[in-house]
Amino acid sequence: MFVFISHLTVLPEDHEALERHFRERSRLVDSFPGFLYLQLLRPQGGEATHTFLTAWESREAFRRYMNSQEHAMSHSREPADIMARTRVRHEAFEVLMDSRTAPEWHG
Repeated sequence: MFVFISHLTVLPEDHEALERHFRERSRLVDSFPGFLYLQLLRPQGGEATHTFLTAWESREAFRRYMNSQEHAMSHSREPADIMARTRVRHEAFEVLMDSRTAPEWHG
């Protein structure tokens, strides 16, 4: 399993609009081959950074999505004004353990 994380640092006045954008997402990724799930994590304790996580069957599935028409269409819906004010940092991980699967250890 492969996980790609985007950390989105937004201005306080943009939090609600960012969350609304994800609530109203296009769902194009949902049926893409190899896609497992996504999560948007709201910061607690006053931080300004939301975390957006997508999980994939493999890094290759993620790469195919990143080069797909579905990805381009999904990102064309982003609110340009908010994204222009948002700092984005990405991380990628191979999942070694997942308690929801058997066996748990994948490494």
